[in-house]
Amino acid sequence: MASSLNPSLLLMGRCSCQGQSEEKCSTSILYQLLNRGCQCGAAQERTLLSPWAASKAASEVLLKTVEFVKKLPSFLALPPQDCAKLLQEGWVPLFLLGLAQEKLDFHLASPKKSILLGILTEKQQQQGDSGGQYREKLGKAKEFLNQCWSLDISTKEYVYLKGIVLFSPAAPGLLCPHHIHYLQQEAKMTLQEHMNSLHPGAPSRLSQLLLTLDALRTISARGITELFFQPIIGNTDMGVLLLELLYPS
Repeated sequence: MASSLNPSLLLMGRCSCQGQSEEKCSTSILYQLLNRGCQCGAAQERTLLSPWAASKAASEVLLKTVEFVKKLPSFLALPPQDCAKLLQEGWVPLFLLGLAQEKLDFHLASPKKSILLGILTEKQQQQGDSGGQYREKLGKAKEFLNQCWSLDISTKEYVYLKGIVLFSPAAPGLLCPHHIHYLQQEAKMTLQEHMNSLHPGAPSRLSQLLLTLDALRTISARGITELFFQPIIGNTDMGVLLLELLYPS
């Protein structure tokens, strides 16, 4: 039986709501904020010299991430309540895997400068932070990205890793935790089969990939929201934005 996480199906397929969703998605809060920012922040976007530009790039990755999730038949077959809870629980690791896959390091033309460093500096100035809390949040995210890039993860491997973190039976309040556990195990087995065929001489690669996912547990949703999205969404609740993207009205 074909895996519900088949990358070719994901790349070719469209989610069941997509025929009606592209117009609806364009009316969501995040889309409106991005479009509004494009009109008033074009100079920063071209040169990537502001935290807003970094947030815009991060927001585009988040939009792609949600569209990826909505193309998974096994995800769409779940009760809407479970879909919402899985996305709200797993958006941070999914987003960071998306950043890694897109190879977005937010470095400028000069390797000595970084957009994330600009965000960090601005946060320190605004809140009088000596560098501790925000540098720690930035360091954890950067460490995860560097681990992914050092492993040179393929497109298919990213698909299976996203399936593993998305289908988390530990998410609170699920209606179908046992079925979601099955989907997670299916993603792991499919990844293992892929690894056995592609890297038969490197049995440790699977362990390395799964160990990389463990690092995501120490990265908080609040920290990622503050680092990447506050310049665009302000105090808007991220959970509300995610539900709008998942179920456009």
